Formats: sequence, structure tokens, C-alpha cells
Amino acid sequence: MAKQMLLIFAHPDDESFALGGTIAKYAEQGVTITLAVATKGEAGQTAGFCQKEELGLFREQELMSAAKVLGITEVIFLGYLDKEVPLAPPLEIVERLVRIIRTRRPQVVITFGADGASGHRDHRAIHHFAKAAIKLAKEPVVLEWGKPYTLPRLCYVQPGWRLTEEKRQKIDYIIPISAWMERKWQAILEHRTQKGSLQKFESLEETVKQDYLSREYFQCDLELSPFPGRGEDIMADLERVGS
Repeated sequence: MAKQMLLIFAHPDDESFALGGTIAKYAEQGVTITLAVATKGEAGQTAGFCQKEELGLFREQELMSAAKVLGITEVIFLGYLDKEVPLAPPLEIVERLVRIIRTRRPQVVITFGADGASGHRDHRAIHHFAKAAIKLAKEPVVLEWGKPYTLPRLCYVQPGWRLTEEKRQKIDYIIPISAWMERKWQAILEHRTQKGSLQKFESLEETVKQDYLSREYFQCDLELSPFPGRGEDIMADLERVGS
């Protein structure tokens, strides 16, 4: 059975900017990757590519193109509104995530940490909803949502440019992505409406840019990871668990 990875994020483009290299690497290795995304980014900027009322559909198409570049197997839109994820009915969104977790039975889930990486309220909200779903998914309750499942490893993506040298020493997984740098960048460019993010990238120091295109950083949640680990392989030592 193929290994399974589940990504839980808030907006189209989160996947490519935050961990595009890691996704491309594991997709190439045969890992089945599912992306659950809370919104279609309807409240963002059109960058002149469409009308405001068309933005959700346009960004959905951008994400599907980026997913194809990266090798994501399936994209699931949860159907909530951009900038309103904290207002999502808690039981409803947690149920949807529990059903996904129990059906896909991933070895690894990757999402935002408590700070949402950038502090965005949607990012922080999806972190808490994901944790609640992971906790509930393993309990023998609400069996109509699927067979209970204990997730082996939960990891939070960490922006490299925000990490001090001291914090880097404590990071659990540092994934080398140089071999998949071009695919990461191609996926980012599929998100054509995200000109602002690209401009921010261009303003970074050259050493920071090079790090961004060569390594991606992840921290294990030790409370919710029965099989935590460290190193350069976020799927390591999970061959016999999570099925």
C-alpha cells in the first residue's frame, strides 16, 4: 500500500509557497498526497487577471494547475470563505476533517503551526481545527464518520526566513529540496494572482532566497505524534504504521 500524506491548509497557494519542494519530492517517490484546503482565496487580490467575483474560481483553477505540477493526487475544497475560517462552524469543519483523516489514513499530516507561519487568522484557525480533528479521529466515537484512526506523525511547516540559528537547531525535519526547486517555483508561478507574495520574495536577501529554494523546515507535534522523529525524511520509519 502506498504511503499517504495529508496536507491541511487555508488557501490556494499555501501548499506551493510553504512546502512545494517537499510535496514534489514525496510525490515523485510514490507517496499519495491529499490536500484539504479551507477556502478558495476569494478575498485576495485579482492582480488584473479576473473580476473580483470570479476570483474564487480563478484561484481554484490556479491551485489545480499547481497541484498537477507538484504531483498532488487529490484536492479537497472544504468550502469556507477566505478570511472567515475562524467563523466556520467548529463541529462541521472538524467532522469534514475527521472523515478525510479516517478515509485516507495518512502516515503524516502537515499543516500550519499555532502562529499560522505568517500570523494570518485563517492559518491559525486551520491549525486548531486540524488538531481537534486529529484528536477526535482516533477516538472510538461517531463511527459513521469512519473507522477510528491514530495519526502516526503531525508536523508543522516553519518558514525558514523566520528561524533564528538557535531555532534551526531545534527543528525536527529539514528537507533538502534542491532537486525539486524548479517544480516548486513552477507551482508558485501557477498562482498568478499572488504577485504581492512574489514581490516580497524578490525583496529578500539573496542568502534567504537560496535557503528558501533549497530547504524546507518542519516541527513535530510531540503530543499528537506517536512516532515523532528528526532528520531529512519526514516519512521515515513509518513503513509499518498508519495502515
